[in-house]
Amino acid sequence: MKRFLKFGLGLLIASFLFVSCSDDDDNAMPNMSENNGIVLENSATVTITGSELNVMDADTDDIDIIYTVTTAPENGIIAYATDVTVSAETFTQADLTASKIVYVHDGSQTLTDEFSFTVTDGDNVLTGIFNISIGEKQISYFYVLNEGSSNGSISMINRNDEVTNNYFSSANSGVALGKYPQSMAINGEYVFIVVTTASGAGYVEVVTASDFKHYATILDLSYPREIAFANGKAYVSNGNGVTGSYPDQVTQNNEVYVVDLNTMTVTGQVSVGAGPEKMIVSNGKLYVSNSGGNSNDDNTVTVIDVDTDQVTEIITVKSCPKDMVVDANGDVWVYCSGVPDYSNWPNVTYTDSGISVISESTGAVTSYNLTNISTTGIKNIAINKDKDVVYFMSDVVYAMNITDTALPTANFIDTMFYGMDVNPVNGNLWLCESNGATSAGKVHIYSPQGDKIKDVTVGNFPNSTIFSY
Repeated sequence: MKRFLKFGLGLLIASFLFVSCSDDDDNAMPNMSENNGIVLENSATVTITGSELNVMDADTDDIDIIYTVTTAPENGIIAYATDVTVSAETFTQADLTASKIVYVHDGSQTLTDEFSFTVTDGDNVLTGIFNISIGEKQISYFYVLNEGSSNGSISMINRNDEVTNNYFSSANSGVALGKYPQSMAINGEYVFIVVTTASGAGYVEVVTASDFKHYATILDLSYPREIAFANGKAYVSNGNGVTGSYPDQVTQNNEVYVVDLNTMTVTGQVSVGAGPEKMIVSNGKLYVSNSGGNSNDDNTVTVIDVDTDQVTEIITVKSCPKDMVVDANGDVWVYCSGVPDYSNWPNVTYTDSGISVISESTGAVTSYNLTNISTTGIKNIAINKDKDVVYFMSDVVYAMNITDTALPTANFIDTMFYGMDVNPVNGNLWLCESNGATSAGKVHIYSPQGDKIKDVTVGNFPNSTIFSY
């Protein structure tokens, strides 16, 4: 005698279709008591237990109720918890009850997944679908900033890995972004693109994040480099570190401009060291890296109170600080590229390069010496999504736990890039490769474990990526 059984629990939570292929009078029909699906965050590993998937059978032990995965999930794997790298083709109800089965999401930009299965007690067979919901916090768009040559550009990559190059121009009726864009950041509904230009009349282009159309231009800048946000204000670092022409160059202090985000206009300025570059906020303080600019002769970080916009401290670090990240403790990690020596060009050497860590609570500095510097970019440090592992470049890419007391010697990724960022949701590294100002570059995506996932061709001279929800 054959019986057919069909259930539906709703697509939003879980759905399944059960068909008994055989049943005899000596073996009771199994009953699917739970098929509730799971919900997880992007890149997470979640245990599937008997609370989520359960078959009850009056005359069959759990160890003899066997599931077979007939259609594997597309965006992850079903695995035993003892080895999450190998897909499990079969498992038992006893495995589920003992919390031995997990789903491992691969970090792709998807909101759902599922797998199909059969389950049998030896005589009867049911079929089903187990639904998986990936958390709502997803990156929808990836924006890559390309420095270019005569004009910079933006490459937009959506969650389906579809690339639109020259995205800014396409969204703005062919208007060019401008020469030498250096950095980009998103704040609420607006994206801010810092354009240095070659004429000493730099600006910040502001677009709406939803469609990338022009919203405003922040003017009255000379040599803008980076932008940061705090207390409803924007801060723009500005200055190349010198005035005059060689050999009559004179080093000067440069400034951080304060911008009213309601009017998108400059409302004040704070004098800082020479050639200010990256800025970062930690516990109500704005840290400004003073690189020395074209003269390469500064080694300080200026600290500004974001309530008063007054300088509270000037901290000495290694030479030519250019990039920074904040860790889980609020401490600031400063990447210092060192003073370059071009006398044996093209064999450039660097003096006093390193990573300086500023304690947020005490202001004390711990520095580590970097050797074998070969990077030409300025975006050479990033931090993982949990803010406890720092990635940095010198001759290759390294990874360092924030509790370590010495720089790592083992390579994390055995090559160099022009810029690096971390996806804040899944922790993947986005590493920019430049093939020159007139050739298309690439972004290489690596997992938090250092495994290559894919690469994407973008515009000329890419230097950084921002992530938009």
